[in-house]
Parts: sequence; C-alpha cells; structure tokens
Amino acid sequence: MSKQLLSLLIAFLFIQQVNSQNNSSEQLVRSSTGVSGSSEIISANNKTYVVQQSIGQASAIGTFNNVDYILRQGFIQPNVLAKIIDDKIPLNLEAIIYPNPFVESISISFNEKVSDKIEVFVFDVLGRLVFSKSYLADQKINVQFNNLSVADYIIKVVANNKQFVKNIIKK
Repeated sequence: MSKQLLSLLIAFLFIQQVNSQNNSSEQLVRSSTGVSGSSEIISANNKTYVVQQSIGQASAIGTFNNVDYILRQGFIQPNVLAKIIDDKIPLNLEAIIYPNPFVESISISFNEKVSDKIEVFVFDVLGRLVFSKSYLADQKINVQFNNLSVADYIIKVVANNKQFVKNIIKK
C-alpha cells in the first residue's frame, strides 16, 4: 500500500511540474537555469513572463498573488525589473556596454542610428535610482561613475523611444 501511494504521489507531482512548464498554462514556474542571477522577459500566447534566475536555489518555492501585491517565497524576492522597465517603451534598443565589470566608466555603443537624446539611469539591486544623466545623440557615449560604490547595478538606457536594460558590475 505504501509503495502505491508513493508512486501515485510522484506521478501527481510529475504531472503538476509538466503542466506548470507548458506555456499555455496559467502557471509558470520560475527556475534557475544559470549561475548568474539574471532575468529574461519571455512572451508566449500574448502573455509576458519574467523568468528570474537565482544563485544557489533551484527555483522560487512559491508565489501568492493578490490585487495589491505579489509575495514570493525563496531567494528571489522583489521584482526589481518591474520598477525599472517602463511598460510603455519597447525593450529593444540595440546597444553594447563595455567593459563589464568596470572600474570608473563604461562605454555605450549603439547598433542603430541614435537621433534623440540619450538618458542613462543606474539602479542598485533593490531598484533604487543611484545615477541619472542625459547625453546628446551620438553613436557612442562614455559614462563616468566616480561616485558609485563597488557593487552590482542595473543600467537602463533610453534613446529613440526604446530602452535597454542590463546588469553591470563596478569592481
């Protein structure tokens, strides 16, 4: 009897996991697929999902949604990108940031013609704005970060009514 119950429980859990990974399901399990703690935005069936990766944990243990808040149990806590990414601006600005990690400055090179001002915002890992500056339109800009502490940050670049978001590290 015990082996049958255990087999039934394992089969149930397997079916739940398979169903939750199906992109037509209402559930989407956040899972760690790398070692770097980054996030990716995935669109499927006219829905947008943020797949968050964590270090040292296979996935968020659970999520509870209410009208006013989202509670995640596990290492992945605040949805910082929701504070940073503007839903009204496309997330498809073609830019390259180097070097990363950096010491005092980075260069931002655009793979498309920039015809309007460039805005650079830097946020800490909790989503707090720690740097903001506007630049004239150019194909390449140099951004000085003399007052930033050694840490991980998220940079957001806005130009041509598009945005680019990437993790950067000051060493």
